Amino acid sequence: MQSQGNKKSFQTNWILHMILVVWLGVWGWLAIAPHSRGDWVLENLLTWAALLGLIATYRVFVFSNLSYGLLASFLLLHSVGAHFSYNGTWFDPWLRSIFGSERDHFDRLVHLSFGLLCAYPIYEGLRGWTTLGRRWIYVMTCVIVLVMGAFYELIEMWVAMIVAPEIGTLFVGAQGDPWDAQHDMELALYGAIIAMCVTAFGKRRRVEDHL
Repeated sequence: MQSQGNKKSFQTNWILHMILVVWLGVWGWLAIAPHSRGDWVLENLLTWAALLGLIATYRVFVFSNLSYGLLASFLLLHSVGAHFSYNGTWFDPWLRSIFGSERDHFDRLVHLSFGLLCAYPIYEGLRGWTTLGRRWIYVMTCVIVLVMGAFYELIEMWVAMIVAPEIGTLFVGAQGDPWDAQHDMELALYGAIIAMCVTAFGKRRRVEDHL
């Protein structure tokens, strides 16, 4: 089964090749001298799991190049956060000046970007793997993003409590906010809703253009 947006084989899909080269180059650069090597490894478990999943399913389902680009963009943002252990990135002084807060907001930006950038690939996957109607796919995409966001918060808790308690607070990155997990899930959901509204609007415009 292949998506409608990309029927090229991997060997002839030069756009996907470019996405991979750029992503690997930036990821490799960010892998040099991170803020905390232990935290960097833990944070990159998500990246490696996502890549293995995409490779393993490539023969079964091929996403569009748009989806691969969106996924690569999210993983790059996450890689920036992993390099700094989400602790004072290049963007945080700018974000603090915008929000008028001493909190580092880059982690919140990544959670928002998870919904914003990953919702469309999920939508595309649901179109290929299910027989749901388009409206239900919009709803289920947002639900899946919320579920995945909640599951990631559980992973953070398990890591903090069991796997690496010595860097647990660094990995969780709550920064003293008792509602940190809820805010992270909230932003991912908002990002997914925005992405699905844009998707619905874009598809409606294409339909109108063909009338």
